[in-house]
Amino acid sequence: MTIETEKLIQQIQDVKRRWGSRLTILAHYYCQDDVVALADFSGDSLGLSQKAAASTETEAILFCGVYFMAETADILVNYTEGSNQRNEKEIPVLMPDIGAGCPMADMASEEDAKTCKEQLSEYIDFSDVTPITYINSSAATKAFVANNNGIVCTSANADKIMNWAFERTSKILFLPDQHLGRNTAIKRGVDQNKIVLWDPLQPSLGGNTPQQIQNAQVILWKGCCPIHQRFSVDIVKKVREEHPDAIIWVHPECPQEIVKLCDGAGSTTKLIQVVNDAPAGSTLAIGTEWKLVERLRKQNPDKTFIWLGQYPSVCSNMAKSTLPKIAQVLESLDAGKPTNQVRVDVQTALAARAALKRMLEV
Repeated sequence: MTIETEKLIQQIQDVKRRWGSRLTILAHYYCQDDVVALADFSGDSLGLSQKAAASTETEAILFCGVYFMAETADILVNYTEGSNQRNEKEIPVLMPDIGAGCPMADMASEEDAKTCKEQLSEYIDFSDVTPITYINSSAATKAFVANNNGIVCTSANADKIMNWAFERTSKILFLPDQHLGRNTAIKRGVDQNKIVLWDPLQPSLGGNTPQQIQNAQVILWKGCCPIHQRFSVDIVKKVREEHPDAIIWVHPECPQEIVKLCDGAGSTTKLIQVVNDAPAGSTLAIGTEWKLVERLRKQNPDKTFIWLGQYPSVCSNMAKSTLPKIAQVLESLDAGKPTNQVRVDVQTALAARAALKRMLEV
């Protein structure tokens, strides 16, 4: 550790000490180790927001993650159940770098979703479609889903949410991650011939024919997580051949041709559980963001880890939460002039909250 790093950590710790329980620092699993070490809570995006919302003492939140996560935290923390406006006592949700976005979330804008609805409505009854948006989406996209009787899902509960949707309508529009949608639908038993891909860049029907849309049960948005596209079928097969006893699990944001070769696919929390539950001496191949896999490797020296890609798949946006940026934002907060605040407008937040509430009640 360099002298400069030590100074930054001390600077951050000093602010944490002055604020005590009034400050909550959240860090997603994919953040760098030194950031996770300083956080009050580390975890997945929804779980972190729920922890922040459950605190009765928090007066400020620093979310080390990406933009949609901070939006979700603002929605859950600053809008009380039944309220039609922001809470009188607003808790600022800050980010180390407000430019840390999510490429997947950016692939499904509210405007594109509305265009999709308009085009679909020319050939099918949209009231017989349940839109589901992955938590990895903007507040505006969540609001669109809510305003069309839809719901949010996570990678952990996608199965349950898809079952809920099919109990209500015969069709599902799943956005923005095509792979989570496809993997979930196939696992549920949906005929692959009844799964179509909607490309928002295509001028008409997402590149589909009217008949394909009418026959479809699941309409998948053409979006993905770039990080989870970097794993190799050839490497998975090679691991199987050379290490037949290896435990191979990947995130369901991976393509279906990868998932079907593995022992299972699960949320980040599930992947951590798989590693922790594996007996000493196990060989594990875990397909998700590289920094998390490396952290698991360090925490489990009695187990062997194999990488499923040709090179590390690091989320550059998660890496934007750095010690210098955290120190700078906390200093501004300590001075009474918080910077990098994420604030969702009332109309969008209330609608998005409704979609999140539906998910939590299923």
